[in-house]
Amino acid sequence: MALSSKLYASGYWPVRGNQKRSGSHYTTLLPQTLRLIQGEQLVFYSSSEEILSLVEQLCRQHGIVLQAELRSLHSLPAWSLAERLMQGCRAMQLDLLEKPAAFGAEKAVIHYWRDYKGAGAEVLRQMLTVWLSKIDLITALASEVDHDHLVWIDATIARFNGRRSNWRFWLSADHPDRFCHYGSEMRRYGRHLPLNASYLSGPRLRWSALQKLFNVMAERAALMPYGHDEETILAECVQHSPDWFQRIGIPYTRLAGRPLLQAQLKNRLLACHPRACR
Repeated sequence: MALSSKLYASGYWPVRGNQKRSGSHYTTLLPQTLRLIQGEQLVFYSSSEEILSLVEQLCRQHGIVLQAELRSLHSLPAWSLAERLMQGCRAMQLDLLEKPAAFGAEKAVIHYWRDYKGAGAEVLRQMLTVWLSKIDLITALASEVDHDHLVWIDATIARFNGRRSNWRFWLSADHPDRFCHYGSEMRRYGRHLPLNASYLSGPRLRWSALQKLFNVMAERAALMPYGHDEETILAECVQHSPDWFQRIGIPYTRLAGRPLLQAQLKNRLLACHPRACR
């Protein structure tokens, strides 16, 4: 692959029975997401030839240099780990108590009731496999390419358009030494998670170190009766090595007063910028 400053990676593995999002959610947002990175370079993974064909078509429309990778769910790096984390979710046995009327954005409660009880153990394992494989996939890429920065974006990252400060990630400068990310609306043990994993940008030479730390924290998480996912594990990484990370934006719902006004003003000013109106 040609030398360039930045390489994006993304993927979509259709999971039948997914209670979190419908198939139409992904097919609606995927074209919007790819429009945001027009003119860039992208590696896109999927277990579906039909999805890869759609991505190829959209990339041609937006001048994106694409490398399409057909990967089955079972071949993803986190397939085995996902089974153990699913068992940790099962072990919470939250159904010994009455199902709550609201989940309060708490990761464990959502994964237990919506995904484990609602969709089933096998569906949860498949979803966890996708979420947990992001770091391994992009770290493998980092060993193969010469780009300065590698960036993971979820195939549905367009859903955050206008919903968090500095949401135009393509206008943000990559930090030379840190992993850049957005804040989260989700909670763990009642506290907001520090990181939303829909966007994670990092220097090519730092991904291997993050992978090692992530794997250590994932092994610890697999021993716990809790509904973990990649964001709760990355939260442990942030807590362990905070100087490795830099938050570049936060959900508007977590802003108030002057910070909210400043973010809204910046949003209006950027809306007039040619590159911002993708």
